[in-house]
Amino acid sequence: MNKEKLHKFTLNKLSKESEIEEVLNWIESSEENKQEFETLKNLWAIAGFANYEDYAGKKSCKTQKLVKNRVIPMVLLKYAAIFVLAFFIGSISVYFLGYKESNELAWNEIIIPDGESAEVYLSDNTHVWLNSNSKLTYPQKFEGKTRDVKLSGEAYFDVSHNPENPFFVQTPELTVAVKGTSFNVQAYNSDDEVNVTLIKGKVSLQSPKGKFVSELSPGENAKFDLTKKTISLSKADTEFYTSWKDGYLVFRNETLEDIVRKFERWYNITVIFDDEEIKRIKFTGTIMKNKPIDQIFNILRYTAGIDYSFEIINHKPSIIHLKKKPM
Repeated sequence: MNKEKLHKFTLNKLSKESEIEEVLNWIESSEENKQEFETLKNLWAIAGFANYEDYAGKKSCKTQKLVKNRVIPMVLLKYAAIFVLAFFIGSISVYFLGYKESNELAWNEIIIPDGESAEVYLSDNTHVWLNSNSKLTYPQKFEGKTRDVKLSGEAYFDVSHNPENPFFVQTPELTVAVKGTSFNVQAYNSDDEVNVTLIKGKVSLQSPKGKFVSELSPGENAKFDLTKKTISLSKADTEFYTSWKDGYLVFRNETLEDIVRKFERWYNITVIFDDEEIKRIKFTGTIMKNKPIDQIFNILRYTAGIDYSFEIINHKPSIIHLKKKPM
């Protein structure tokens, strides 16, 4: 790859789609190229490489267009379990899996790694935003009396209205049934609860076997405790649960330990607490995703007396150590 062209790509100075595609194809062409790009991404994150972040933001619309163009050929493969890196654009890398079940219904699977996010339109025009470390499984085309998808992780759904064909989001512990509405589902395997937040419309919650559990009205959040198997409903600050899809995180009196868990998913980092006591410090505020991670931890350094250091590991998430700032 021409080093000057690669440099222009990182500075968001490539205007021709053909040149952008050339760089992307180079990244995808070998494991060595991917690893080199990952190393550069780590360095950019540490150095606060603003132009790289700008590129990711400004190209979000174009990215979605390329996603749709790349998905279609994958579905048409004759449906063995072929796991392919479908594209690698800016800060987004998404894996697609195409396969068929015994009833010959073709399914797609999208896997979003840590540090990434993506959008997808389903065949019924339902719009789905997928957060980091999430997986969505859905049919190539909805058939039958229901529209069923499976989710692990977090997603925001804007479901196409069709009362004759209700939409079901299945998680391992809870199913969300809707006819056409907007809502957020947070169901990470590593968490001890499932959160469903309704923005507009109406949804009902069911057990995996279809037993009615509860119903939500707009502006409500349902918190399902996976250990106790109990559910609690409350009025919710919907921005708190949905702001991630618009590129920022909102915190409301949250502990640093809980906030860091979100950072790890969003920025693809690993955080180690060298001082256990700082885990309990609470914060309220808003953080933009396009801010370099070192800027965010600098805020913690100057406002909360927390110090940090980076440990860069090639081809793996960088490690950030947190400790109490010396007096």
